[in-house]
Amino acid sequence: MKQKWVLWALFGSLFVAACIKQRQEQQAPAPKAPTTFTEEQEDSLLATADTLLLDEELADEPLPTTADEVFDDFLFLFDHSNRFQRHRVRFPLPVTEADGDSHEISRRDWQHHSMTLGQDFCTVLWNGRRQMEMSNEMLNEARVEHIYLHSRIVEAFDFERDSLSGQWMLTAQRSIPLDRYELTSFIDFYSEFATDSVFQRRHVHDPLRFTMASEDSEEDIVQGTIDVDQWFEFAPEMPQAVLVNINYGQHYHNPNRVVMQMRGFSDSMQNLFVFHRDGGGRWRLTEFDN
Repeated sequence: MKQKWVLWALFGSLFVAACIKQRQEQQAPAPKAPTTFTEEQEDSLLATADTLLLDEELADEPLPTTADEVFDDFLFLFDHSNRFQRHRVRFPLPVTEADGDSHEISRRDWQHHSMTLGQDFCTVLWNGRRQMEMSNEMLNEARVEHIYLHSRIVEAFDFERDSLSGQWMLTAQRSIPLDRYELTSFIDFYSEFATDSVFQRRHVHDPLRFTMASEDSEEDIVQGTIDVDQWFEFAPEMPQAVLVNINYGQHYHNPNRVVMQMRGFSDSMQNLFVFHRDGGGRWRLTEFDN
């Protein structure tokens, strides 16, 4: 009889425990489904704290398409609008490091990239003056290069015009050692030219061909020559840490000549430096247009 009461007590405790568990499961909140976002909502979530000025101006406007006609216009908008930039990167974006390792950046992991590195000007490296018209042409490919003079790394951003929509898109990002860059010899020379005044003096042609706008009228051009001492009176400040080069498709068939154009984005500022390398491998500044 005593054993029977023990069995009934055991069954009762199990029954009560089962009832309590069932009630807890009924009262527990159901698991939430994964949250999904529209592309516009994701844009808002991914926006950086430092909202760019053009983001405020374009907040309630459709993304402009006229910027695709000239690459420079597209680049300005790409640089100054987070919203526009995220719509003009082909995700996942392939990235190749200088050591050969590669990975991809997803849309969610993308962070705003400044193609001009916050500068209001760029330095375009040409092989000759005639190539300079390429910046105004209808292009299908272009590349922005960040040439780091101290770390000797070139970070390249490849852009392509989509064949269907006609829109410029960032399609790849890659880094290469400066030793494998097309203009290694010139960049090595320029790095010292821009930072060492004694070295610079020895590598300025004397006399130096000089062109500038007249003080009376910008339409009147004054041409002549100046000596090395006068050069240091007119010489503008030159980038010393990094060059932002835009490649519109220009090739450097003549390895002994480089035309470096310093050009403003928001104004008409322009300086032109013409460099030549002689038979002994020595680079010199031979002409300057202000």
